[in-house]
Amino acid sequence: MFFPFRAEIGDGPVTLDLPPEVDVSAAVSALVADYPQLRERIYGPEGRIHRHVSALVNGTSIQFKQGFATPLSDGDLLVLLPPVGGG
Repeated sequence: MFFPFRAEIGDGPVTLDLPPEVDVSAAVSALVADYPQLRERIYGPEGRIHRHVSALVNGTSIQFKQGFATPLSDGDLLVLLPPVGGG
């Protein structure tokens, strides 16, 4: 979790205990269940993950995998990134 998400949950890694055969979307849902203060920052009013939220699994963007349907395995590192702008 990177700033600004850190403002809601503090420093340090977050460990989630997830069932087998879970994907990134389910992991994000579990994270929000543990930290409900993140809900508005991650999900839109329609209940889908905001398009500006990006994620990496083991250092590779889920954009190059199966998006939020990317499967996770035990020990995978999931990183959520806030929007990045620049010019």
